[in-house]
Amino acid sequence: MFSSLLLDESLLDAVAFLGFTDMTEVQQAAIPRALAGRDLIVNAKTGSGKTLAYLLPLLQQILDNPQPFCRALILAPTRELCRQINKQCSLLAKYTDIKAAAIIGGEDPRYQIKALQKHPEIIIATPGRLLEHAKREAINLETINILVIDEADRMLDMGFGDDVIKIANQCNDKCQTVLYSASFNQKKFKKLTEQILYQPEIIMADSTREYNNNVIQQKILADNKSHKLELCASILTNNHPDLKFNKAVVFANKKDTVNETGSYLQSNGINCAVLHGDVNQDIRNNILRKFRNNGIDIIIATDVVARGLDINGLDLIINFDVPRNGEDYMHRIGRTGRMFDTGLALTLVDSIEWNRMISIENFLNFECVERKVQGLAAKYTGPENRKSSGKAYGPKRKNPKKKKAVVGKKAGQKAKDRLRSRKNIGKRRKPSEKLSAE
Repeated sequence: MFSSLLLDESLLDAVAFLGFTDMTEVQQAAIPRALAGRDLIVNAKTGSGKTLAYLLPLLQQILDNPQPFCRALILAPTRELCRQINKQCSLLAKYTDIKAAAIIGGEDPRYQIKALQKHPEIIIATPGRLLEHAKREAINLETINILVIDEADRMLDMGFGDDVIKIANQCNDKCQTVLYSASFNQKKFKKLTEQILYQPEIIMADSTREYNNNVIQQKILADNKSHKLELCASILTNNHPDLKFNKAVVFANKKDTVNETGSYLQSNGINCAVLHGDVNQDIRNNILRKFRNNGIDIIIATDVVARGLDINGLDLIINFDVPRNGEDYMHRIGRTGRMFDTGLALTLVDSIEWNRMISIENFLNFECVERKVQGLAAKYTGPENRKSSGKAYGPKRKNPKKKKAVVGKKAGQKAKDRLRSRKNIGKRRKPSEKLSAE
């Protein structure tokens, strides 16, 4: 129970207003330790309530020691995640005077500078844009004594590791640093943790590899991309009694696939919107606003929204393409079945993607149940010959051995074919009879 924590009444009232009563595993483990001021490394799967786990102690520490300048910094890898954190922070701080500001790319920096000049207690930012403002001296990072790094694994994957270290080194020397990740790998995180954390306590609350009981995970076999488009259109018409949904997100690996899928669905009378990195930030914000407010029920997107998207009523995820790896898969399906809700995740798999899907299942130690969509069953039923791992047998690739240079001449070896040997030297003149007689 949140009431058992030593939190200010204003925060407990906000938690009650949001409808939270029981703490999740990660909240039970992380909140008391964060309140004690410890540096933490927290492994928590998506949808486990980790945002609340670091926001509540952060807000409490600011209430305990109010100061007229920025106190806390939350770094996140994507704009969407920053906006989501900012929204959650505003809701939790609604009964306090604490203010937060989101500093992200794709928006006019002039307005962000004005927001920073008001000295919000909390800054939520992407690393690149924050460093730009620090270089302009629009913000003094030395006042930061609480640093939270959210989705640290994704931060490293996107190449922000050095930026995070640079930012952490500019913060207060006594800064408490808390790192959250959905998949903690000690070797991968070694450089980051050694340089920005002091005697951190590691909390392995849960793992991405744990089966998410809140999400029903199934796969649908497909013949090709055209067949996948037909399957998507059929599912998203919401006419199947066993596939009813309120809101859905369709994930694809490439921007072109997102655009093509969105156009196909719209041409079939399905109202949807597309989201990827090339979409203007204002348009992205507007789409997500409509999605939250039921103006749009379906979004087609790349992995740009696979993290940080927390939408009430989102109960269907469709992987148009099989994700590139198991972690991306778990982040995608983690958009549904959040906290104590339930959801359905469908992955469309063709013959080219079969082995990749098996790799994901083996990585996460579970098997997706195959299902069919009425009237659109695939001709492809999986590989005829399968390995013990479940993958399809394929032709073995033979690596041609490189011929080693031979020094010297061995018995039976052909003479080298040199250019000088093939040179046209003409016919030699036969000796005359006179010279022969002599």
